Amino acid sequence: MKKNSEIKIIFTDVDWTILNHGHGKHIYDQKSLKALRKAQKNGVKVFIATARPYESLKLTGFFDEFKPDGMILANGSVIFIGNKIIFHDYMNKKLVHHICQVAKERGIVIQFVDEYNRWISDELNEVAKHYFDVFFEKIPAIRGYNDENISGLLLFCEKEQDEELLRAINYKDLDAYRLFPYAIDIRDHVIRKSDGIKKVLDYYGLNKENAMAIGDDVQDVPMFELCKYSAAMENGVEKAKQSASFVTTHIDCHGVKKALKNFKVI
Repeated sequence: MKKNSEIKIIFTDVDWTILNHGHGKHIYDQKSLKALRKAQKNGVKVFIATARPYESLKLTGFFDEFKPDGMILANGSVIFIGNKIIFHDYMNKKLVHHICQVAKERGIVIQFVDEYNRWISDELNEVAKHYFDVFFEKIPAIRGYNDENISGLLLFCEKEQDEELLRAINYKDLDAYRLFPYAIDIRDHVIRKSDGIKKVLDYYGLNKENAMAIGDDVQDVPMFELCKYSAAMENGVEKAKQSASFVTTHIDCHGVKKALKNFKVI
């Protein structure tokens, strides 16, 4: 079969795309990872594009499973080319201190994220425990915020608290994305995976005709819009499936591998 010579770079999500944690543990889709490695052998670069920060991705066992050409982490806030960081978007430190105070007054636990590490502000309460139980992750160390350069905050609170919480923070450019019933992701301005993709394409001198994106959630839709070729997982949300140029099979049926074959990457 003649390969698609136009595709030179692939951006793939992680959770529910190549990583399945619906069985009580982290399980990587080995057939899809093998397909991605084959794409690399064919000269196609493979980047991970995920909302997860570095340490969270590491704790899933990802780096034991696959060696990407680069990574777009924390939803576009940190970009790696190989092992080198080429971009890191920092939050306003005064705002971080303010959010810490607002959260403390409401008994909300915060997770802080920098280029490589993450930590939490206090002992987990019941709301925070739900989050770590669902994602089967190791609980980070507890320490305060001491003016570190951070790329994002994850506040463990219920959806019913959002309106009052955001009103108390009172920051006009705040970007707040509820990624889970028990957690809200906060930055001081909008940043998306697609922002990271733009920087990576510019770095390599590529354009959207050379790019393919794979994902399953609403956060992946901007990726689809920026890449000529896009595939949404069958197990994904409707908005993702409606936005992609191809709907591939379920993660349990090796959807990423199927997508690579559909677009003749392998």
